[in-house]
Amino acid sequence: MAFTNSNDFITGRRPVASPVGSEVLAVRFTLSMATADAALNTIGQIGWLPSGCIPVDVRVDMTDPDASTAAMVLQVGIWDGSSASLSTASADGGAHWGTTTAVTAASSQSLTRNGVALESVTKTDADRRLGVKVTTAPTTAQAFTLGVTLFYTAA
Repeated sequence: MAFTNSNDFITGRRPVASPVGSEVLAVRFTLSMATADAALNTIGQIGWLPSGCIPVDVRVDMTDPDASTAAMVLQVGIWDGSSASLSTASADGGAHWGTTTAVTAASSQSLTRNGVALESVTKTDADRRLGVKVTTAPTTAQAFTLGVTLFYTAA
């Protein structure tokens, strides 16, 4: 199941910047998440990795996703838009890029890296969907705001 809502980056109303040299760009994608979006294995797009670019780092932030004290865990990587998993294609790093730690309240964090997946992403000639997957659902889900900041550079 894809996420309920969209944002201006996903719909194309706001373009994602492309580097013109060796600089590292950072774009923060935000999405209003409905309660149903916090269900186990829900996956969806939050932004784009522009063509010709590779990721350098990823940070995740969110408001409190749970009305109780239970934790929520997310994975981040490239999503193909149709399956219930993040890409395992070698050009996309071979696996999800990393996992958040257990989130019990509003937080901001770097991902716990999944091996060298983030560093293994290679350049492609097409934009790729930046995806997020719920791997541990909160006990008492509530609507929240999810933010993912992608740091990337030209390959």
